[in-house]
Amino acid sequence: MGQVTTRRDVLKMLRKAAPALAIATMLTLTACGGSASGDSASADGVKTGKGVSDSEINLAILTDYSGPLAQPATSGSIGLEIKLDQVNAAGGICGRQLVLHKMDTKYDPQVTTQQYRAIANKVVMIPQLIGTSSLMAVKDSIAKDDLPTFSASLNTAALKLEDVAIYTPPFEVELINGLVWAAQKAGASATNPLKVAVVAPADEYGTGYADSVKFAAEQIPGVEVVASPTYSPADNDFTAQATELKNSGATVVILANTMAQTAGLVGQSAQLGYLPQWIGYSGAWNAALAKPLAGLTDNFYVSASYGALNDDVQGIKDMNAALAQYAPNEKPSNFQVAGWLSGTATAAVLEKACANKDLTREGVLAAMQDLDIDFGGILPTVNLGTGDSIVSYQSRMNTVNADGLLIPTTDWAETDQARAWGEANGF
Repeated sequence: MGQVTTRRDVLKMLRKAAPALAIATMLTLTACGGSASGDSASADGVKTGKGVSDSEINLAILTDYSGPLAQPATSGSIGLEIKLDQVNAAGGICGRQLVLHKMDTKYDPQVTTQQYRAIANKVVMIPQLIGTSSLMAVKDSIAKDDLPTFSASLNTAALKLEDVAIYTPPFEVELINGLVWAAQKAGASATNPLKVAVVAPADEYGTGYADSVKFAAEQIPGVEVVASPTYSPADNDFTAQATELKNSGATVVILANTMAQTAGLVGQSAQLGYLPQWIGYSGAWNAALAKPLAGLTDNFYVSASYGALNDDVQGIKDMNAALAQYAPNEKPSNFQVAGWLSGTATAAVLEKACANKDLTREGVLAAMQDLDIDFGGILPTVNLGTGDSIVSYQSRMNTVNADGLLIPTTDWAETDQARAWGEANGF
């Protein structure tokens, strides 16, 4: 059997040689799946297909509304929803209202598969899919259905998937940049060594997170990773992990866990008298952790690839205005910022597809190619490229205040170590 050429391979070959509309046309002619079946031109001359009518553009969010990540995931959903509400209030896209179908995955791969099957034929795009395990459960179906998807699981595993894209720097970049910052802050060198530990889930994605930290550590004189305890999603007692961290002598701990484990890890370490410098990536912190960790966050930092609620930038101002108008009873949180970003990216893609007169799935996929997205200063402008490369290596460091909100302590910056890791891994 010869080598199989994927849709992404075709896009790579055509990207520089043809405009997006031509790419969309060629993809429609060469598609293997049935997603183009039933495509037709609407009264306004826009080509439409599954999920799109003369009055609506149907979208789906697959997220955890009632499982272990319900609080931050629901908050992220709200950020997406208020952005779509804002777009609809301004007239929608291509004269069509954006309709969001909310599917509860319970952060369970089996449930995710069921929910995906229930909605896949009714939508043109998935602007937000929460959870790496959930994404991997439906990745083959996404590819088969040619269903454009934005992953809210910001790790590089998603970049390798067909028809899936990430619109921010991935978690691995946040982790590496956080380690580099800690090493610089400590003045690490061959004569002033720094012992570091990293905590990650006991799966292939957690292994990838830990490996990225270890890769960066090898590039920094004086930095040594002395422990890498793991956990399973069902763990509630982190005494073993805290004990391993304390016994390792690490003065800096990189948290590559979800926010569900942060309180247990930090709290139980404190009970053992272990108070290192904690550095989490954006997925390890939520404002709701401020109360259970009161008094334990003075040396807690978050390496994040997108901005915070207190930023004086237009994107945050727009989000807060939309929140006050469309969800006035919701308390602001940084996960709403993440959801707002997915809505902003989705609107940008659909606007380009509209301009190309093609709102089919193929047209939306073509619109995602080489698209510059301006997030109003919440993070630097990114280009989606072909969907399989890291869009940016920039992040910044934040402290957390008494309310759990992120307060930036550095400007946006990239590190040589993060870019070297990306290049070494083909991104």
